[in-house]
Amino acid sequence: MRRLSTVGLLRRLFRVVSVMALISAPASAQQIVSDLSAQPTGRIHFNSVTPKSKWELVHRKFAKTPTPVWGTLYLPENLQGPVPAMVISHGSAGPQQKDVDRWVRLFNQMGMAAFVVDSFGPRGIANTMDNQSQLNPAANDADALFALKLLSTDPRIDPKRIGQIGFSRGGGVSLDMTLDAFRKGVIDDDTRFAALIGFYPGCSALWWEIPPPPLTGAPLMLALGEKDDYTPAQFCRNAAEIMQRDGQTVEMHVYPGAYHDFDNTRAYFKYFPGATTARDCPQTLIDVQHDAYYRLPGGEKYANLQAMQADYTRCTTRGVSTGANLEQAKRAEADVNAFLVKAMGLSPR
Repeated sequence: MRRLSTVGLLRRLFRVVSVMALISAPASAQQIVSDLSAQPTGRIHFNSVTPKSKWELVHRKFAKTPTPVWGTLYLPENLQGPVPAMVISHGSAGPQQKDVDRWVRLFNQMGMAAFVVDSFGPRGIANTMDNQSQLNPAANDADALFALKLLSTDPRIDPKRIGQIGFSRGGGVSLDMTLDAFRKGVIDDDTRFAALIGFYPGCSALWWEIPPPPLTGAPLMLALGEKDDYTPAQFCRNAAEIMQRDGQTVEMHVYPGAYHDFDNTRAYFKYFPGATTARDCPQTLIDVQHDAYYRLPGGEKYANLQAMQADYTRCTTRGVSTGANLEQAKRAEADVNAFLVKAMGLSPR
């Protein structure tokens, strides 16, 4: 057998690395678009930002270096005229097949476009279930807002009828998008979401303002699981009371026997021992404009952010259950359909 010299080995290694670089080049050299006038479909790469906190987003104190992310655009069949659209924001597990199988399918059947945004893959994150500090949720907010800006440039889409639906971490985006302060963190003109739907968001910390904040005007639907031990429904009931008191339209549904991720299309039940949850923590209200922190329900004010974080460090625990509930998921589909028919002025499916 002929032995290769060191130089020969290096040359062969160089050829292998060169081929691998060529193969992987398209993934890292995709064209970034800032408008959809060319009317593309499928995966679309666009720029966002990665704020380190929601305060940074609201006050535009984030690093202005663009973060390339992507989303996948699905259009309804027999497209005629500008149609409504939904931005889909994923949860801590990242984009899921059910996002397409259940929700893209529903929206397309309703004559709407759907844009599934991936906030994790482009940033090299698989999921954040065991470690939420990998990416501040403000980045998910920013991605949704940049997706809204992008879709509003597509001649096939009605810019006045773009909504957002989110799941768990993405449901927190839905809550935040009710506040005009978050919208203005990215958007300079009057572009705004027309409707918001949050599935089982974490409501243990409500980002709000005191006195009552300027709102975007988009109605909010909350879809909660009665047995959710990851993001308990009671926190969202409490948050909804505050939001409604201050003028936000909230339609809330609590689905009997349903756990976190109950809308999954795959029948399953699973316990995640490492996943972190704030279910045992006191509920808090965070005033995003004035950098103030309050403990609910009494409204005692924390001395500062560090004091609130210390409280959460003591009470955050691990171990959550998730599972599909096909019966309640079908009910949720009907509720989403009815909500969007009213909010978007659509014909019933």
